[in-house]
Amino acid sequence: MRMLMITYGSRGDVQPFIALGAALYRAGHTPVLAAPARFASLAADHHITFLPLPGNVEVLARQIADESRQQPLRLIGIISRFALPLGIEVARRIQAAARSADMIVHSFLTVALGHLYATQYGLPECAVDLFPFFDPPADIANIAWPTDRIGLAGRRLSHVFAHTIFRYTQSLSYRILHRRAPDIGPSRLPWAAPGRQFGLLQAYSAVLVPPGSAPLTVQTGSWWLEATNWQPPPDLQAFLAAGPPPVVISFGSMATHDAPHIARIVLETLQRTGQRGIIQRGWAGLTPHQVPDTIYLADEMPHDWLLPRASAMIHHGGAGTTASALRAGIPSVIVPFAADQPFWAWRAHKTGANPPPIPVSALSVERLSLALQQALDPVHRARAAMVSGRMRAEGGVAVAVQRIEQWAA
Repeated sequence: MRMLMITYGSRGDVQPFIALGAALYRAGHTPVLAAPARFASLAADHHITFLPLPGNVEVLARQIADESRQQPLRLIGIISRFALPLGIEVARRIQAAARSADMIVHSFLTVALGHLYATQYGLPECAVDLFPFFDPPADIANIAWPTDRIGLAGRRLSHVFAHTIFRYTQSLSYRILHRRAPDIGPSRLPWAAPGRQFGLLQAYSAVLVPPGSAPLTVQTGSWWLEATNWQPPPDLQAFLAAGPPPVVISFGSMATHDAPHIARIVLETLQRTGQRGIIQRGWAGLTPHQVPDTIYLADEMPHDWLLPRASAMIHHGGAGTTASALRAGIPSVIVPFAADQPFWAWRAHKTGANPPPIPVSALSVERLSLALQQALDPVHRARAAMVSGRMRAEGGVAVAVQRIEQWAA
């Protein structure tokens, strides 16, 4: 079957769909991925037909990192201003791809268009939650409020509020686009609840968040992209062999203008705590001005290879990075910027594997040094190893492919 997958965002939003597409390909299907154009080569590496979507996601990531300030309504405004000028072209490309699809698999930011064209062409569909939104468990509030201090009524109200805002902004955006381009679909945006009217795959670990309760919700665990053929460069191998396991530092897609300041804090922290480090530059180009021989500067490399060779990790708290560190059995110091990162930082801390997170606005050498020393304590390492064992026992993409095939039949 021809499976159309639709997602939008940074690598953390796309890589799980690459993993799903690779698994669908191995199962004999034809995966098609609609995603930002910068991920074309990643899709090609895994035999996935690629449909490029317009927009510079690095610009979006920079705006989120520098402007959202962990305020949900501000974040919605940033995403809306970015998405509206691109919306008509995105809709037309997805509409054209849907005509030849046998099923549509869509994500948080693409659920409205995914459901629209599944309905228009009579296709089976399912949604993917990379964080608990469409069918959250009763014991947490919406991800915008990462705290235990909200009672049951407040938690329920937070989900009603978030879903109302989400549906309103999706419907309003579609009306604006349809007024400009009536050919993108019917005048009204159809709506249905993932997990109730059609399938919902929760692609995160039950170790971090319990499953939802809707009848068509399936929690699979995280979706891993195994880098089976990747070979490290000789200088990296030499660095790893030259001393104890290093601390890995990665802020992923957080292309913040504060990168030089953060790089200085990270370098001073490693020097103060006597740790070696591998600093991944990321979209921010995180590069200290002077790099001692105890530091290795790296670009992208597969975390499933790198992290088991590390002592700990300092990162931004993206869903994929948080799960990767825990699966590798290493503790983390999480420095969340925006979006769902404070939520994952909170949930990872609750596992006992990590010390409390440090918001990026409060980051300092003193706080990061103390947190890193706490993370390197054997108690955290032992707890991280326990969490790793539980995460590795989850079915991941194998369960997702099985359910997709059932829903597509």
